[in-house]
Amino acid sequence: MRKLFATAFLGFAMVATPINAVASLDSSTIQAAYESALESDHPYMPSENAMADVDALLASAKKNGKLAMIIMGANWCHDSIGLISHLKESEVAGVVHENYEVLIVDVGYLESGKDIITRFGRPVIYGTPTVLVVEPNTEQLLNSDTANLWRDAAAMDATEVASLFTNQSHSLPDEVAPTGELKRLLAEIDAFEAAQAARIYRGFAIVGPMLAAENRPETFGSYWTQLRTLRYSITGDLEALRKEAHERVAAGESDITLTYPDYPAFDWEE
Repeated sequence: MRKLFATAFLGFAMVATPINAVASLDSSTIQAAYESALESDHPYMPSENAMADVDALLASAKKNGKLAMIIMGANWCHDSIGLISHLKESEVAGVVHENYEVLIVDVGYLESGKDIITRFGRPVIYGTPTVLVVEPNTEQLLNSDTANLWRDAAAMDATEVASLFTNQSHSLPDEVAPTGELKRLLAEIDAFEAAQAARIYRGFAIVGPMLAAENRPETFGSYWTQLRTLRYSITGDLEALRKEAHERVAAGESDITLTYPDYPAFDWEE
């Protein structure tokens, strides 16, 4: 059974404790695992088969007529722990209990979770925590517009959190599949996003081990900031690009050229 480490920040130092991966869940143990995580000092636990846990979550949500919520975070992350704290507040807990089945997924030191995030149509985790709300029968991601908000969960208050969960739609509106110019532009934007996601994954492979180290190298702070800056910038940029594409096609334009952000190279890319 593999071992990972739970960490607590002491300035830039870390205290690490080995944590064993937990056995995979089934639909009958999803709720108990969630409740146990809320009471744990280390709520984000590595799993022996996280994708099987997702399958169990979807089965449980389908059986109980609820939405599936996947929380992807880490014990070293201030905002991941902040979201766990919110989930224990009565104003939030009642909404979650009534409407959701919840799975808490450990992303480790940014080396885990790619298979889950891509299963639901997103190329990379742009922040921790990321919250995915999924319709369990269709496996449609319902909260593309709010999934990234949770990376600032510690700064939210209980009323804001409860409101986001309460007002979550249970289905997506019917949309006509894009064709022609719009289809071309959206595919172009997707390709741009995929290229930047690949850069982020290469950054994770470099920064993740630094994050896990008991004594971090001097370059960690700068590397982390560079990676964080891109992850925070790109989500708004992508939203703006897709909005522009829709608006310009709707206005009757053709042969549209979009202007893409020119993000600086990371230090490790130079």
